[in-house]
Amino acid sequence: MSLFELFQRFTSNTHNPQLDESRRKHDQLPKTEYGKGERLTKSEIDRDKKTTFQRGKELGQLFRAAIEEHYSPSEQERVKDSLLKAINYLAIKARIFPDMDHENIWYTDYYDLIELAKDMSFGDDTLPHWPEEPNHSNRYLELTASDLIQIFLGFSEEALLDEYQFGADVDKWVKYLLRETLKSRQRFARERQKQNDALRFSPDIYKVIEREKNQQNIDQ
Repeated sequence: MSLFELFQRFTSNTHNPQLDESRRKHDQLPKTEYGKGERLTKSEIDRDKKTTFQRGKELGQLFRAAIEEHYSPSEQERVKDSLLKAINYLAIKARIFPDMDHENIWYTDYYDLIELAKDMSFGDDTLPHWPEEPNHSNRYLELTASDLIQIFLGFSEEALLDEYQFGADVDKWVKYLLRETLKSRQRFARERQKQNDALRFSPDIYKVIEREKNQQNIDQ
């Protein structure tokens, strides 16, 4: 087996069974019963489509403004392409969707997006703008448009740094980058904690060193 084939096999197969199991369990949680069996009129369906399109357009405008503020002109197209690819996939699969009655409110049941949002202290699983859904199993998370902007700016950083693509498997690519964004945040948090610990303990270490020096002077 060639090195390329070995690499391909490694990247195509799961190397984190526990994570895959967590994703599977989350996707098996009961979906909302809200609106089930309700027959909408054509005008109601058209209204919801129009609202969804408008919410998506508004979110896209916010993303565009954030990208132009945070990235150089040479990076902007790559970032926009990555974001469009990810958001379109999640929206088409109904893994992210807007609130029909409230602007700038979105919902997701996508496990990796939820995990990253919670790590960033974003989201509300009590769904305050969707009281009809009790969300007992915590399948869904409510996010604001601002939350999504900040989450996907982190996602974009990983997309810029990581050149690896999963080809036509967009789901694997989105999961991978969301997970890498989470891991980067956790690595940064650990490094910051180490630095804080070093600063906290350094006075004690300094005292020990000084005491040893004084003892050596006495012995001499």
